[in-house]
Amino acid sequence: MRRRDHTAGTERSRAQTTLDYAVGVGIFLLAIAWVIGTVPQIVQPFDDAQDRPLVANRAADHLAGGALSPPGEQTVLDTECVEGFFENTSPPADCEYGTGPVEDAIGVGDTYDVNVTLVRDGSVVSLPGGSDATRGEPVPTSGQVVAARRSVLVDGQLHQLLVRVW
Repeated sequence: MRRRDHTAGTERSRAQTTLDYAVGVGIFLLAIAWVIGTVPQIVQPFDDAQDRPLVANRAADHLAGGALSPPGEQTVLDTECVEGFFENTSPPADCEYGTGPVEDAIGVGDTYDVNVTLVRDGSVVSLPGGSDATRGEPVPTSGQVVAARRSVLVDGQLHQLLVRVW
């Protein structure tokens, strides 16, 4: 809208003020912050970490359902298989796990880090040799770790077989 200045007899246009500029820059910065805040959430379903729950569950099923149990029995683990697995020795006749890194022993690719632990009453089980019933890399204290837990019987006592993948 044009305004007439009656004292000078000329027409002038109104220029942009500092306040108009500050409001425009503020709106622009809010729009940039919104884009930066929402883009990671939009692409999150395509993150490569979405298969970790599947890997942890399959590894736990493999160990509890066959690798450490006698043929025909699931979730009832053989004591010799459990000791051999956690001590990383050659498997007894009825056991189906491998030796070497835990990822190779349970059939998980080397792109994942895995830790397998046997827990009873909230604490890690001690093996007859004095070592803890845990195998694999130490679990990181930060970052995203996926866990799968299976209730199993070892020597008639209830234990938890915990498989963690990151």
